[in-house]
Amino acid sequence: MKNTVCICGFFVIQFILSQAVFGQSQSRSIEASRIENDSEIQIDGILNERVWEHTQMASEFTQMQPNDGSSASQRTEVRVLYSGKYLYVGITAFDSAPDSITTSLFRRDGSETSDWVYVNIDSYNDNRTAFTFAVNPHSVQKDIMYFDDINEDVLWDAVWDAKSRITENGWTTEFRIPLSQLRFDSKNDVQEWGINFQRRIARNGEISFWNRTEQEELGLVSKFGELKGIQELDRPMRLEVVPYISTGYTRDEAGTDTNPFYEQNDIEFKAGGDIKYGISSDFTLTATINPDFGQVEADPATINLSEFEIFFEERRPFFLEGSDIFNFGGTYSQNTFSSHINFYSRRIGRVPFTLEQGLYAVQDTDLNETVFLDFVESNLVTTIAGAAKVSGKTKNGFSLGVMNSYTLEETTNYLDVTNGFEGEIPIEPATNYFVGRLRQDLKRADAQIGVFGSSVNRNMSGSYLEDYLHESAYQLGVDAQYYWNSRSWAATGVFALSNVNGTEEAIARTQNTSSHYFGRIDSEYLNFDPTRTSLTGYFTEFSIGKYAGSGIRYSATYSEMSPEYEVNDIGFQERADYRAPHFYLEYLNVNSNTFQYYLLWSDISYAWNFDGDKIYDYRSLGGYFLLNNLWTVTTVVGQTGKFYNDRIARGGPIMRRPKDWLAYVNISTNSSKNVYGTFTTQYRQDAAGEYQISLSPALNIRPGTNIQLSIAPSYVKAKDLDQFRNIADVTGDGIADYLFSNNDSDLLYTEFRADITFSPTVSFQTFLRPYYFTADFYNYKTFSERKTFNFEAIPETLPPGYFTSEEFDRNFDWDYKSLQGNAVLRWEYRPGSTLFFVWQQDRTNFVFTTADFEPYRGSIDTFRQDPVNIFLIKLSYWWGS
Repeated sequence: MKNTVCICGFFVIQFILSQAVFGQSQSRSIEASRIENDSEIQIDGILNERVWEHTQMASEFTQMQPNDGSSASQRTEVRVLYSGKYLYVGITAFDSAPDSITTSLFRRDGSETSDWVYVNIDSYNDNRTAFTFAVNPHSVQKDIMYFDDINEDVLWDAVWDAKSRITENGWTTEFRIPLSQLRFDSKNDVQEWGINFQRRIARNGEISFWNRTEQEELGLVSKFGELKGIQELDRPMRLEVVPYISTGYTRDEAGTDTNPFYEQNDIEFKAGGDIKYGISSDFTLTATINPDFGQVEADPATINLSEFEIFFEERRPFFLEGSDIFNFGGTYSQNTFSSHINFYSRRIGRVPFTLEQGLYAVQDTDLNETVFLDFVESNLVTTIAGAAKVSGKTKNGFSLGVMNSYTLEETTNYLDVTNGFEGEIPIEPATNYFVGRLRQDLKRADAQIGVFGSSVNRNMSGSYLEDYLHESAYQLGVDAQYYWNSRSWAATGVFALSNVNGTEEAIARTQNTSSHYFGRIDSEYLNFDPTRTSLTGYFTEFSIGKYAGSGIRYSATYSEMSPEYEVNDIGFQERADYRAPHFYLEYLNVNSNTFQYYLLWSDISYAWNFDGDKIYDYRSLGGYFLLNNLWTVTTVVGQTGKFYNDRIARGGPIMRRPKDWLAYVNISTNSSKNVYGTFTTQYRQDAAGEYQISLSPALNIRPGTNIQLSIAPSYVKAKDLDQFRNIADVTGDGIADYLFSNNDSDLLYTEFRADITFSPTVSFQTFLRPYYFTADFYNYKTFSERKTFNFEAIPETLPPGYFTSEEFDRNFDWDYKSLQGNAVLRWEYRPGSTLFFVWQQDRTNFVFTTADFEPYRGSIDTFRQDPVNIFLIKLSYWWGS
């Protein structure tokens, strides 16, 4: 506690000292020239039209990396034109060594190493939001939307044109950006936009900007220059329609004929589409009908031995694009205990609840019988009938994001062999999901205040599902940010309330999930109440820190979540019930003689539950080094203090966590080379003898400018002494025991990827992912002595019908093997319009009572498994104005 007081005092003193005012860097400006006829410019990458000669030029770029503040090593010239429909940008990127230009041909929005030029446009002129368009020397396009000054949405897509040419003096490029892809107030006769240009030279890791952007400073959009001369623009219609049709064929050779619902071959046809409409110059309506996500890469195979749900990334385009609008629940903190997400869009259209939870015996209220789902028809996703969102921002800094989605009730045919029941039963109720976000910029965007709200409402019609799911769930929250000292200092905070409602049975289940464990047997604060029909909780976090400027930066963060806080209906939350202060310190040096730059950091983290038990105590030291040869090295060492795990016994006694330490190293070679790689290793060991070691090398090869190959294996070996197994009377004394075991596990998985790009609009991508996981459980034991790490062996003599420790050891090991494959041929046959050919395959083998880690034999065994193959063709067509 004394250390905590000293650290807090340090931050107070620094806060007072920080009130001196520093001026912002000088903003540069460029004037665009108007053309009346769009036919005057041909987008061919050759700046030979006369109109380019008679417009103002921007040049004299300044490095951000590697030599912050120095002049760019190569000259760059930029010119800007506009018409009533388009913004044109012509760039000449001179290069004294044209044969050294780094460029590859890869799919649009790819992340391969290359030279680039960027055009960044703040058409809102809010110092926080920018639409970014980039192109490389092979005409590969990339677009990004920046929000909150520095955060980026790489999945934002616009429809625009660009063409590049490599010349004897470097390379040139032309952009044609429809004004309909930007957001501005057409009521203004004279437009005031922010703009910046960026150039990246891969061979020396150089990043330079036209209007200087310092490496040490916090901010990107706020560092833009000014674009002048644009005036008398008509309001673009901003209507885009993208209908699609798709057909899919599934051949399932892994099923069994004993399942009456098994179909080896299945053909599915779908049609739907998206629409975008500019309601006004500020706000856009985006809607989707029967969205299709068939070309999405499958989630990786995994086995979950923890008490918490596994988080999978969202991959569906409708929910990804513009997802930044609904960001809420965090602060500008460099380190925080909080990890929940208030809006997790994968809850919408998820696997139906009954199948996801493995509920094979449910009470059917229509039959008034317990139904055993021995066999069910496969329903892998819940149908999204439709979804729509309205988003945008006004010139006064008011931003709005509202989304509503409706999913249909899902039913399945079932067969109960034991009792002879068969029929149809609901497995997911019809549900309405709503989320809304409001935010207002203040003080020229140096301050913001925002509101967030969400609701989930289910129509369960009195079915058995009402005993498992909440009838309704709501969130309401407010957040605020304030920056000062040229945005080098910031104070941010958030406060949110949650409320869930349902039957006594549904709320009782929520109280006893791993997020809450209200029935934890040794808790004095928590109180499990089986009569409750609602839960209302709160979350708050506050952070203050120095996030930019030379030398030392630091932050302090405090998070608190009440035990009743629950957002898993539309969010993602592992646990509630904590109070957690965190402290972070770092030192950035961009003027090193030995490195291009390096960053050193240290953090101290604590957390207590509402009973006052310390549930986290961790401190670490780390460093990131960018070498002059463009290699990078990251190192971390960490150590825990004395704390307790109040979740591991699944509501049982709180367990002492043995002190441990870890070391982490990551080394990456120069990614601008045709062959480059990374190596990552981590080792953790605790005082009780547990350990975990992981090795993750990766190799990337570019045999040609249009081919990228990679292999990335990972191996993890671990010994656990506290692997939870079950809650049951395993000793024959009539009292429930908390059963644990030792666990020796081996995990090996590898990703093979091959990308071939035939042109900027035609690409082929494929990957293969084998996954092998074996677990050997032994030394079964029980735990009952709270706040210790003491276990009791299972008695050698037990009543008939009870497993001995030897029988446990023999019967519950496993050997899991999986092989996933995917191949996608993508053709963007016209801007915004795409044709997909997709193949996916999955092979799985799960064997109990054995734990033989033999990857070679396992590979052969996996290929012997019958596969599930999915073939898909999807055609979409973009129409816009």
